[in-house]
Amino acid sequence: METLTFRRQLNGLTRVDMEEYFDDVELENLYQWIDRIPLSRPKKNIGKDFSDGVLLAEIVHHYFPKTVELHNYSPAAATKQKMENWYLLNRRVLRKLDLDLSDEVIRALANCKPKVVEKVLMLLRLQIDKNLQRQGRSRLEIDANFAQSMDQKEQKKSQSAPAADNSQALVPLKTGRTSPGKLSSPRKLGKGEIPHNHPDRSQKKKQLLSIGVKTKGGSDDLGSYHFEGKGYFDPAIYIYPTSDNVPRSYLEEKEMECMAKDETIRILNSKIRRLEHLIQLKDTRLLELQGQYAREQRLYYMAARNNLLR
Repeated sequence: METLTFRRQLNGLTRVDMEEYFDDVELENLYQWIDRIPLSRPKKNIGKDFSDGVLLAEIVHHYFPKTVELHNYSPAAATKQKMENWYLLNRRVLRKLDLDLSDEVIRALANCKPKVVEKVLMLLRLQIDKNLQRQGRSRLEIDANFAQSMDQKEQKKSQSAPAADNSQALVPLKTGRTSPGKLSSPRKLGKGEIPHNHPDRSQKKKQLLSIGVKTKGGSDDLGSYHFEGKGYFDPAIYIYPTSDNVPRSYLEEKEMECMAKDETIRILNSKIRRLEHLIQLKDTRLLELQGQYAREQRLYYMAARNNLLR
């Protein structure tokens, strides 16, 4: 299966190219991260959803609002317009994050090639972490603050709305649908009304919050990429991990950097030993020359005194 790898260039950018590698464990971890970010369209098929670059721009805007101007990236169906969005995003945004997409990768993204956008998002997440760390911020902290603010908004909305008849709520069934985004949107229902096949999550959230577990707030009606094609997934009761895995290619790059640094250290230590040896030779030679000069000086004074006595 074709996917991506990346390498550090001389100009400091991380070059992204196509290669044969992918890890399903990293894929599941990535879906969990995407589900925590507010996006403007329902989550159905991640390759098609991200093919025009708009959602990726929204992800960067979520962490760096001043870096991305979202009005520059309009939803597109034509491949040409999708590629224009990606080229613009690559030039104005991704390169500021030290990330550079090749033409082959941009073409694969615009054509919805499987597993390509996932790897790009993994590399983007690494660059986001690096840039946030330089600013003294944390991605996990930003996600937690956003989830907390969304929970507070939902709590205020539930307090202002009339109490719902929870006895009418239906238990979700595993229908095998690829995404809960295909279910009826709660936005079309009246206040306090629970949509078909949607559980009443208020009690679950209260139970989780009472034991100190953070729940996901926000766009439940936008679906989820997590566990795609494996039945119903309820993001409101999912406990997200506190740490994220890193791609194997990133680990291999760091191992190669360590090996290169070890080799550089070995060469520098060898040069240091050589310079120390040269210093010792120089000191020895100076002592020899000083002794020779002292002997020559004594012989000169002795010869001069003998000439005076004659």
